Amino acid sequence: MKRFVFFLSLILLFLSSPVHAQPQSIPNGPWVEAEQTVQLQAFLTVDELEKKLLGIEARSKGRLKVEVAGYSATLGYPIFVAKFGEPDENKIGILIQSTIHGDEEAHVVSCVELIQTLATSGNKDVLEILNRMTIWIIPMLNPSGVMFEVDGSRWPKRLNTQTWDPTEWGLPSGHVAPHYYGSRFGVYGYDLNRDFHPNLDFVLNPATNNKPRGSSRQAGFLVTPEARASAALFKALKPKAFIDLHHQYPTYAQGVDDNDMNTLQILGVVISGTSYTDLDGNLYTIAPEVLALSKQMNSLVYQELTENGNSHFGNITKYAPINYPGSALGAYQLNGAAIMLFEIRGGSIYDTGQKANGVFIKQTLNGLWAILMGFVTGEVYDIDPTFYDTEIPGSGPRIRNPHPNPQP
Repeated sequence: MKRFVFFLSLILLFLSSPVHAQPQSIPNGPWVEAEQTVQLQAFLTVDELEKKLLGIEARSKGRLKVEVAGYSATLGYPIFVAKFGEPDENKIGILIQSTIHGDEEAHVVSCVELIQTLATSGNKDVLEILNRMTIWIIPMLNPSGVMFEVDGSRWPKRLNTQTWDPTEWGLPSGHVAPHYYGSRFGVYGYDLNRDFHPNLDFVLNPATNNKPRGSSRQAGFLVTPEARASAALFKALKPKAFIDLHHQYPTYAQGVDDNDMNTLQILGVVISGTSYTDLDGNLYTIAPEVLALSKQMNSLVYQELTENGNSHFGNITKYAPINYPGSALGAYQLNGAAIMLFEIRGGSIYDTGQKANGVFIKQTLNGLWAILMGFVTGEVYDIDPTFYDTEIPGSGPRIRNPHPNPQP
């Protein structure tokens, strides 16, 4: 594969004043220390994201179109999508989504950097990507989670901000909420990554058997405007591939006999048995070629990031097996898109701090670039899908942050 050296001007993520911690023996750090105060100025608010996206659009000479795909519940924050092209049966569609969980916001920076490169670079590889592909990027799906505040200070949270109202769906007052509904500091919301359904037009109503409460082994109910905005974009684009960007907590060691923590976990299979039957009896199946391409995409990223041996990007494992038809990855794979999950180390920006977040952002950018170039050159199709099953190591032991979380 002809490689493009990714010289991106990464944002320096000075999240705190220097604190020299004693090294961890099992595993190594870095962790944010208990006495550190995490600052969020290097990460983007909704207003700052809008300003950056519109600025890039103005400089893109027509390459980039920034649109509002929808609005968050309750607080009404816009959900932006950066579009490089419109749906075209002669082009490869790629949908990239970030920050479905509001406290996993390092990927907003990754997305903005990728958007800027695609919109303004004159590199011939960039031009070939834009000629061959339609790429839509949702840099911040959960703006109300990102903008959550405690005592006037921003403390991003996993859930969106939205109150369960069963009467909105024709259900009796007092009807139990979905299983992925909860609260933080008394403010209620949903885990958006359990709110998806493989029927992308699903509407909760008294006639359906798919009524809350449910479980993570069942589809969600599309009760959040954020999930519905994402699903609408998916239906419009009909992408060949969908990539979801996350953080992970707890963290994992690289292996039983290896104290190094992983920098990234990846996954291309989120539905056990490759099919799902909802509670109304509707069957959804992952096509064999979709499953194969999912494994090829993950294998390509693994190979590209680990090719330099013992580098910052070498500690990559597979995410543990899951069965989440209510996740965006699960619903979209059941609708014909090959998938890849990026889970960088640390459940949120609060776990790792400045230097690690910078490495993880660059790692994500390099992985995304490998996928785009892999489709352009065709290299992704040359990979044996069984590499995913036999060569990418599974998770090592769980490692939890030894320090109290600095969040309030």
